[in-house]
Amino acid sequence: MKLLFLLFLLLICLSQRVLGNKRNVRFQQCERMGGHCKNQKTHGCSILPAECKSRYKHCCRV
Repeated sequence: MKLLFLLFLLLICLSQRVLGNKRNVRFQQCERMGGHCKNQKTHGCSILPAECKSRYKHCCRV
């Protein structure tokens, strides 16, 4: 029974690690496109179609 519980915990840890890596890849798309995550109040930049971690920021190429 203890072994089954440990295997279950291991499965949860591995799934969290995989999901975390997918999120980081999604947010790194902005840097790959040559942009940076800037506040929405920033003017004079072209907005790129990539996501940033904060909903108050957008991917911007200066």
